[in-house]
Amino acid sequence: QALSVDDVAAATAQFQQVLAIEPQHEAATQGLARAAVREQVLLAMGRGAQSEAAGDEVVALEAYRQAVSLDADYPPAIQAVDRLENQLATTAFAAAMSRALTALDAGRLGEAGKALAEAEQLQPGDVAVADAKQRLSRARLQAGLARLRREATALVAEENWQAASDRYAQALSLDSSAGFARQGKSLSDQRLKLHAQFDHYLDKPERIYSPEPLANARVLLSAAGAAPADEPQLARKIKTLQTLVSQASTPVSVQLRSDGETDVAIYHVGKLGRFVQHQLELLPGNYTVTGARQGYRDVRKVMKVSPGSAVVSESIICEEQI
Repeated sequence: QALSVDDVAAATAQFQQVLAIEPQHEAATQGLARAAVREQVLLAMGRGAQSEAAGDEVVALEAYRQAVSLDADYPPAIQAVDRLENQLATTAFAAAMSRALTALDAGRLGEAGKALAEAEQLQPGDVAVADAKQRLSRARLQAGLARLRREATALVAEENWQAASDRYAQALSLDSSAGFARQGKSLSDQRLKLHAQFDHYLDKPERIYSPEPLANARVLLSAAGAAPADEPQLARKIKTLQTLVSQASTPVSVQLRSDGETDVAIYHVGKLGRFVQHQLELLPGNYTVTGARQGYRDVRKVMKVSPGSAVVSESIICEEQI
């Protein structure tokens, strides 16, 4: 009873009397130890009350905790610690939520995320935190979509269609209903296919020196039409292929020489017979010219007819007797 009302002298005397009767009395031993530090406990409690009155709750809490460390069973100290911890946690939660909402409104999503994590740690399961986290999630989604849209738009301006298609695909993975991403990916994929079709001929122009590929190249040019003004790379490819098609469609003068004894033929063109000089016009490409003569070894030559050439000259004579 004396200890409960902080009468240290009376409590000490009573505990000592008990211990004189029974030296191993556990409750008296503990009581005497508590009485020995009660004055320090009261001093700590006084400092706590003074700091709390001055509005310095952090210092007050530290003082109350010191009192508990001296006497873990002293109710006023335990109650003061619990009260201030709850009070500080409530204040910290409100401050964290305020920072989070302010940062959200300002678009500072990283800062908002950190503040919400702090608030959630202070009050797990709080409805306000859950609502703010949903807002943050939506804001991050919109920010991510906006970033991908900017990047894709810049890549489209550079005609980097593969990278643009990748960005639009990333946007669709975030939001499958994003209209700009669906339209952008469709256009990017179309352009990728179109460029690949042009590159098929431009990488190896000799492909169009055959009738079927030449016809396909004409169809491609017709389908592509005129390149948009903001796609200079495509415009250059269209112009280059137009030039190649025009050259591949323009016959080149070919002059063949022989000895009047050799039967000359050109694969896929026809038999020309015997002559000393023969002139004809051929479309650009590689032609196999053969010569045959009784008693002589046949000859075969590959004649390259290049586009834009003024005249292609070739000699075909069987000269090696068998």
